[in-house]
Amino acid sequence: MAKHFLPKDPTDLVGNCLKAYVYENDALSLLEKEKVVFNNRHDPQKVSLISGGGSGHEPGWVGFVGSGMLTATAQGDIFASPNYNNVKAAEKVVHSEAGTIFLITNYTGDNLYFGMAAQDLISRFGDKVRLLRTTDDVSIGRTSGELVGRRTLAGCIFAIKLLGAASERGYDIDTLCELGESINKSTVSVNAGLDHVHIPGHPADSNYGKLDPNQMELGLGIHNEPGLTKIDEVLPNEVLIPKMLQLMLDKSDKERNFLEYDKNDKFILLFNNLGGVPVIEEKALIYTIVKELQSIYGIVPSRVYSGHFITSINAPIFTISLLNITKAVNKTFSEKTLFALLDDPNGSSSFPVCHNTGESILNAHKRIITNFENYPESDEVQAKEDISCDSALIRSILRKGAENVLARESDITFWDTEMGDGDCGKTLEAGALGILRGLDSGAINCTGILSTLEGILHVLKYDMGGTLGAILFIFTKSLINRSELLIRKGKKDAADIFAIALEEAVKTLGEFTKAREGHRTVMDVLIPFCREFSQSKDIVAAVTTAKEAAEGTRKLKPKLGRATYVGSSKERVDFPPDPGAYGLYEILSALNSQQA
Repeated sequence: MAKHFLPKDPTDLVGNCLKAYVYENDALSLLEKEKVVFNNRHDPQKVSLISGGGSGHEPGWVGFVGSGMLTATAQGDIFASPNYNNVKAAEKVVHSEAGTIFLITNYTGDNLYFGMAAQDLISRFGDKVRLLRTTDDVSIGRTSGELVGRRTLAGCIFAIKLLGAASERGYDIDTLCELGESINKSTVSVNAGLDHVHIPGHPADSNYGKLDPNQMELGLGIHNEPGLTKIDEVLPNEVLIPKMLQLMLDKSDKERNFLEYDKNDKFILLFNNLGGVPVIEEKALIYTIVKELQSIYGIVPSRVYSGHFITSINAPIFTISLLNITKAVNKTFSEKTLFALLDDPNGSSSFPVCHNTGESILNAHKRIITNFENYPESDEVQAKEDISCDSALIRSILRKGAENVLARESDITFWDTEMGDGDCGKTLEAGALGILRGLDSGAINCTGILSTLEGILHVLKYDMGGTLGAILFIFTKSLINRSELLIRKGKKDAADIFAIALEEAVKTLGEFTKAREGHRTVMDVLIPFCREFSQSKDIVAAVTTAKEAAEGTRKLKPKLGRATYVGSSKERVDFPPDPGAYGLYEILSALNSQQA
């Protein structure tokens, strides 16, 4: 997507972003010209940890500045490295007698500018200035990366968190550097994406490596770098994730077997959303990753972190990062200590709290309940009173009504997409399919009118859902209740019973919704249908009224529901019919099809 929310002067974007981080966290300060954000509470007796890179990757790296993580970050412009002066300013503002580690990403610009600053500062402070690179991308094989090494992806977050926590505990610079090397050797990552990303400020039609709608890419980078391979279909999660894990964990791949691991090693999983993956899809991907790690490799993560870490504007890309915490152990840091460092509190704006802090997430399976027994359902009890009917006729009407809805689903969905949230057609379809299943299975027995309505209630409750399902449930249940009361009072004629019960059901429904006739909702058909039958007791006339009312919604401007949020609706005069109202008419029209 080439559209972005930008200031009048797009060059203000980065500066405004950094100022916002300072607004959010009073432990942060900003060197405005230098684009340096730093922890203003850092203890100068503890090792400073400085990182940075181009902007557009937020919260990387500014979102991880705070006690127990980064001491400062030097930010560049969008996808551009910070310059030499930016990096030196970051070191100066958080200068530490205990030393400074530049924890950098392995990209050319970052290597050069952090390297320039490091060399200059080494001449001043000697070995109190160190440089560590994070290199976790497995899509760059040994042959391809022989000269430049592997790229940095979201695995750098492991080093930021663990080194930051260790510095906060007072470990010296030599110990921290040894830990950093152990973490880097024990970390692997890979990206997968549905497209590359348009960079703010660039022409909308610029060539940024856009993928075709039916393509996805494995191994792409965080700056629109091309990936390892393009795939000419969008793979389901259950196929995509094993391909990604194979790149990370296949010991027989001589190009990519960077990670040593053994049975019973403990792993940390980090899922990085590069900006454009919807949260519902993010969580579904995490579920599949955990499942496939266990089923294919016998790996059960001890921690799962997810969210935005190192992004790429709004790219529909995600990273899987794994840290083998067992192999990161060294002479100073045990497994237990490394877990404790992960769990240590921090003062950054963006590192998430992990609420599952055992040694394995297997206990999560015990909290996923698949056989819960709810309250016994009253709708499984047949109606206490009933109205006799022609069973075959009722079955035919119900089947016809369901088929009418299924035939118009695409139209209803189109109308609702134009004026609402696009779910009405599928909601009605789910109800129609539930009716057909109920008829075929005998769950809707059609032995009497009220018992048939009880069967329909079950469909409205469990199959249909949505606002429309709830409205029709309340209406139908009220219709049954009122009809049973009239029967107990001696009413016997079906037309007389429904003439009263329909009117009363509409009144009851009115207590639960503000929608009324003229508001461009399902009520624009339901109310006139019930009113006409209550007055005339003529089903043909009532259905005719329902059709006229459904068509009449084309002239109504929305006053309730999501259609009221459509910005252009106030100026429009040519509306499609209301999808809920028209869907109800399609159901009611089946009543007419049975008239001689």
